[in-house]
Amino acid sequence: MQQKLTAKRVYYLAHLWLGLILGLYFVVIGITGSLLIFGREIDLWLNPQLLRVAVGPKKVSLSVVMQKFQEKYPTLKASYINYPTRTDGVYSIRIGPNQASQLYVYQNPYTGEVIGERTRAGHLYGFLCYLHFYLLFGQTGWNANGYGAILLTLLLLTGLWLWWPNARAGVQVWKSRFRIKPGMGLKKLLYDVHNMAGIYPLAFSLIFTLTTLEFVFPDATKGFVYAVTREKAEPTFKITPQGKAQSLDSLVDAANGAIAGEIRRVSFPASPTAPLTMRKEWEDWNVNRNHAAVTIDPYSGKVLHVADTRNAGIGRKIIQYCIPLHYGIWGGVPVRILYVFLGLIPLVAFVTGFWHWRLREQATKEVAAKVAAAQVKLSARAEAYSRK
Repeated sequence: MQQKLTAKRVYYLAHLWLGLILGLYFVVIGITGSLLIFGREIDLWLNPQLLRVAVGPKKVSLSVVMQKFQEKYPTLKASYINYPTRTDGVYSIRIGPNQASQLYVYQNPYTGEVIGERTRAGHLYGFLCYLHFYLLFGQTGWNANGYGAILLTLLLLTGLWLWWPNARAGVQVWKSRFRIKPGMGLKKLLYDVHNMAGIYPLAFSLIFTLTTLEFVFPDATKGFVYAVTREKAEPTFKITPQGKAQSLDSLVDAANGAIAGEIRRVSFPASPTAPLTMRKEWEDWNVNRNHAAVTIDPYSGKVLHVADTRNAGIGRKIIQYCIPLHYGIWGGVPVRILYVFLGLIPLVAFVTGFWHWRLREQATKEVAAKVAAAQVKLSARAEAYSRK
């Protein structure tokens, strides 16, 4: 018998098929996210020969580091260079677009010498990052993750609608929605566990999906947030090339003179008319991502703009906190451990949801078979009666 298509039925079907079709995708995203929470520490433990150096008396200048890089790779252009964050850490230079073959070069900060290289997907941590963020398909996978976040948000909201008690529900009904009721059979147990996997971490799940939208669609997200908070977007700059660019060391001096803080990343111009930017950080970087972006004309050495997030408005703060909230770095090790378990929630939700659906389908078929058998018996009896 065909069921009436009510609003609840529509939400149920949307939730069911989104979960069945995209369930494994969400499981992969969740598990890889869990593995990446302590990914950098694991990478350092697995590859000390590449990521650690003997501490020397003095670090060489950035110009020396980049000169050594160009000597080793004369045809390659660096996208950016990350400074070492530990005394025994290394410089990390990224080359090329976001794909599996993207190259990372590591250099000794005390000598400038190249230690080694590896591709993005050529090691465990890089492979997990490439799978989690790019689904192994470069920019296409990155964009797909954005649409996946939209669909996951719909899955969560339809699940919330189905879970929510009706307006006449009493206190006992509300309490029952937040616990697992034992002794009710396997199907009911699966239903309760599935609900708990959805409702308790719901706030975190929505944080993960909404922050993903900012990562994948930054222009649209910032435009919306800035419009709501009535903030202006950061200015953009176009440089007029004037002879030879200033030395990197003089540009570093310009950035250091503009604002206090430690330079942690230098992003090189993508074109002759683009500026050079340096990111300066403070001790609270790994908690709230406070930083200053210093924009410099590489030809004149003039500081064009300093964007200090400590003085940012509410809109920029919302954008700034997307990374700490998504990666769990805002609360130290306890929160990171919590995030490891949160990454396993999609697996629990998918297994319990799929299992419950199969049991429900099986029960429906059994009922349908019994009804059909009963109808056959009634028809036989009616035919026998008509012959008398």
